Amino acid sequence: MVFLSVAILLITSLHCYAARMLKGTLEPFNYDFYVLSFEDTPTLILHSVYGDADLYVTQSTSNPSYTDYDLQSCRTSIDTIAVPESFSSPIRVAVFASKAYVNTSYVLHVSSDDRNFAQGTKSSTNWSWLEVVKLIFEIIFEILL
Repeated sequence: MVFLSVAILLITSLHCYAARMLKGTLEPFNYDFYVLSFEDTPTLILHSVYGDADLYVTQSTSNPSYTDYDLQSCRTSIDTIAVPESFSSPIRVAVFASKAYVNTSYVLHVSSDDRNFAQGTKSSTNWSWLEVVKLIFEIIFEILL
């Protein structure tokens, strides 16, 4: 019981930093598109819960794709894109499902809190432990709901 209370308190306090969390399920070779307006440049973290989703961002076209994008992340499991400060709002985001799975489920987390990154840099290789713990708890919490 104490562990559950501490976990809920931790999730609640960590969730304050999150600007947005989106979930979706896609069939192979399909996209989900989002338009993201922001004041502070965001970091996008895409977790493939099942299957393999890839992340594409553009500021120049109406819908990014795997052939037309400004930024991409095509890793297995977790994809991260730190949007550069040179990008202006709004940006367009595409989540693409690969052909390797029948369905792909994902959670897209959008964060604009610079305090979550070491030395104030926005780099996917420069994670603080708080950002990693926050992401894990949020994904677990979203899956359980």
